[in-house]
Amino acid sequence: MIKTYLENKIPENSNAWVFNILLLFQMGFYNLMFEHLFTKYINSKPLIISGLAVFSIVYVYELFFHNPDKIFDYNSITDTVLSVILVLYSLYYYYLLIKDERYVLLQYSADFWWVTGTLFFYFGSIACTLFYEVLKSEPVSSKIYISYISNLLIVILYSCWSYSFICKKWLPQTSKA
Repeated sequence: MIKTYLENKIPENSNAWVFNILLLFQMGFYNLMFEHLFTKYINSKPLIISGLAVFSIVYVYELFFHNPDKIFDYNSITDTVLSVILVLYSLYYYYLLIKDERYVLLQYSADFWWVTGTLFFYFGSIACTLFYEVLKSEPVSSKIYISYISNLLIVILYSCWSYSFICKKWLPQTSKA
């Protein structure tokens, strides 16, 4: 969630707790999607369970132990861990796709475009998190830089996901990916 970095101070009546709950739904959705994608190549249960375990441990730690007096603050460490897990899942999907013996036309592969959008968005999120202090210190309105980067990443994500939907529903199924 790059937008959460636009404000330096969390107000008293913040709705960050809603985003903490959203993190659980995000992790659930992405794990279901990647489990579906990985089962075409490997037994994905150990990998998915490992990712869920790491996410759960960090989520519980940050929610209850990291700063217990501020339980309604946004779990930014958990969000970063989620981003790292999804980038690793995406790269592992590409590895499995390269090692696969079947020929896949990537321009028509809905799976490929869905993973591509996910990779670009979450890798960009990690980069913004890592370079937040540098972007914030720019003399020309740092909020504009971060907002432009965030909006560009969102456009890339939804463009890839839209094309993935088009590939799945309307393009000729020349290759089963």
